[in-house]
Amino acid sequence: MKRCFPMVVALAFLIVAAPAMAVDSLFIASGAGYKVVVEALARAFTEESGVAVERIHGNMAQIMGQARNSGKVDLLIGEESFLAGSPLPLAASTPLGMGRLVLAWPKAKPEPRGLDVPEVERVAIPDPKKAIYGKAAMEYLERSGQLAALKDKLLVVGTVPQVFAYLSTAEVDAGFLNLTQALAAADHLGGYRVLENELYTPIAIECFQLKTAPNPKAAKDFARFLESGTARSILVAHGL
Repeated sequence: MKRCFPMVVALAFLIVAAPAMAVDSLFIASGAGYKVVVEALARAFTEESGVAVERIHGNMAQIMGQARNSGKVDLLIGEESFLAGSPLPLAASTPLGMGRLVLAWPKAKPEPRGLDVPEVERVAIPDPKKAIYGKAAMEYLERSGQLAALKDKLLVVGTVPQVFAYLSTAEVDAGFLNLTQALAAADHLGGYRVLENELYTPIAIECFQLKTAPNPKAAKDFARFLESGTARSILVAHGL
């Protein structure tokens, strides 16, 4: 059941300012569930190259709209099939890794015995129509035979970070996140379980260059950086 978001999560679609001292620049738009790892990659790339990186994070519909309408975006990071099926002028892509769906619960509450038990009253899920992990969570519930029993317990929110916001304030009893978000916020969760990946469509995360990129050289440099040992260590540490 869809309800209003708390004010604290209404600003999930945000832009991170670039370092003031850098000369060249690059603009990356990514799915909100990968904000933490993209921030780490951007900092490491700027430190190595001196190129400033502006970042914007939101659900996939938001970042594709930003890429289409602003003319400022050089690179898009998100689920491969979702982006490849868009009308955006995509160029080459670099694989980042496979995304994993997890079920998490608040620090103030015990691990749920199951989602259909009476003590689990609300389960937060990213919007299945706009967020790849919402779609994956719905597939998981349907294929595991739990969807019919849980329909009235589902709280649909916009993005993975918004699910985490509800978990961190214990306003829900459980919620679906990606492993990257769960690892980044582990100290603020009661715990999480990595769910069986055969119960949802594989989630391949890739970085696409845009043919309309205003900074094509910096975009190619970042793509090469993603294949470096430094970048691969960051990706592995964040569950990719």
